[in-house]
Amino acid sequence: MSDFNQGLIVSVVGLLITFTALGIFILVMVVLKKLFPYKAESEEGADEDEETYEDPTMSAAIETSGGEDEEMAAAIGALIFLRGQQSNQLGAALLEGPGRFWTAKQPTNK
Repeated sequence: MSDFNQGLIVSVVGLLITFTALGIFILVMVVLKKLFPYKAESEEGADEDEETYEDPTMSAAIETSGGEDEEMAAAIGALIFLRGQQSNQLGAALLEGPGRFWTAKQPTNK
């Protein structure tokens, strides 16, 4: 058997195994949906049984004054500026060329 034929057979077998496993996974999901159908909760019962929980950190974040918004915008702008300054130095290593690690042990062809 040639290498090409062997590679083709291995590829076909691999694809068959993959799609068979995906088909089994889909069948399992369909069977589980049939066994455990979705039951929508009534909105009236859910509101009466559970108390609403309000996260204090979220309400504090929503209730900001105009001065804090300006400070937050200035801080975000400063971070964007600083990150832009750092990204300008990324190409400096390319201009230096290969380091000692790459040039120390070059193979010799004798």
